[in-house]
Formats: sequence, C-alpha cells, structure tokens
Amino acid sequence: MANHEFVFSNSAAETFRNIIRDLQQVSLLSAEKVRSRIMHKLHLIQHQPLQASKKVELGIEGHFRCATVLNYKIYYQVTNEKIAVVALVYEK
Repeated sequence: MANHEFVFSNSAAETFRNIIRDLQQVSLLSAEKVRSRIMHKLHLIQHQPLQASKKVELGIEGHFRCATVLNYKIYYQVTNEKIAVVALVYEK
C-alpha cells in the first residue's frame, strides 16, 4: 500500500504527550526510548497498515486494527485515504 494521510485523534495525541511527560519525570532515557519505539511503529503503520497488527472489533463501523509496542497498544482506523490513530493504551 502507498503512503496514507496520517492523523491522530485529539485524545490519542494527548495520551501520547502524557505518556512521554510522565516517563520523563522518571527517566529521560526511558522516555526517549519509548517515544522512539512508538514513532517507529507509527512510521511502519503509515507505510504498511495491515502488517504486524491485528484486526479488532470496537463495536462501531469501520476497519480498526491494533499494534503493540512495548506495553502500549496503538488502535487505529484504516480507510482508503488515511490512517487515524484513535487511541494509545498502556497495558501492564
């Protein structure tokens, strides 16, 4: 698949900022590691949205997928024109 337009929901963007900010309070190195790994996964999703992820049913119409990075899940919607990151979730 070709490059898709890539967008974040407001809540996903805010969650990403909060994750990094909270990690920075503990360790700048850890925060950078997590930020880098998530950004790398987002880059891969943009270029190959169906690879290394699984289809999920969220109870609403649309094609949604979930990719895992470390202890974080990235939920996103795939359409012909764009990929919309709808949520980032920390899982222990």
